[in-house]
Amino acid sequence: LHLPDPSVPVEESWEAMARLVDDGVVRQIGVSNFPLELVERCERLRHVDTVQLHFSLLYRDDHRELRPFCEDNGIAILAYGPLGFGVLTGTMTSDTRFPDDDWRSGGVPVPVPLYEQIFAPATFERHLSAVDALRPVAERNGVALAQLALAWVVAQPGVTAAIAGSRSAARVRENAAAGSIEFTRAQLEEVEAALAGVASA
Repeated sequence: LHLPDPSVPVEESWEAMARLVDDGVVRQIGVSNFPLELVERCERLRHVDTVQLHFSLLYRDDHRELRPFCEDNGIAILAYGPLGFGVLTGTMTSDTRFPDDDWRSGGVPVPVPLYEQIFAPATFERHLSAVDALRPVAERNGVALAQLALAWVVAQPGVTAAIAGSRSAARVRENAAAGSIEFTRAQLEEVEAALAGVASA
């Protein structure tokens, strides 16, 4: 279920999904962009195999309750937007502009407030500062900035996969290589410290 449907009780939708498993049509079922309360209601009816959520170094605070619930209940977390929709590749600057038909411009409505979470002017500038703080961390650890961002996401408790979009085969290979990076606790703390410095500035 990609988005909650306020016009249909979640129990009705989830029971229909569960029947697909019972009938052998699919093996696993999950939800995306669901708040904790709806995930709990689904879990009471039938196990939620996976929760897909917007999660990255730039956006994580909204999930402080949902992520532990998933971990405690054996629900896999599938992260989307782990590269901050391009911000964490390090290729964007304060002069970056998007076409009017690109949701990142703020002119195209999307059902999840991604523009406000990442690209609204003041937020975007703060995120660019975070990228600047992370660059030396990536360099010290011998990885590309995007690899740092992806490896950090999959190192978080409960996260089993990250969806990383790419515009070239070279970037696909670079992103895939992040899957073999295993950060130590000290390296993860270094990432956190760099971001804390931005937050307190």
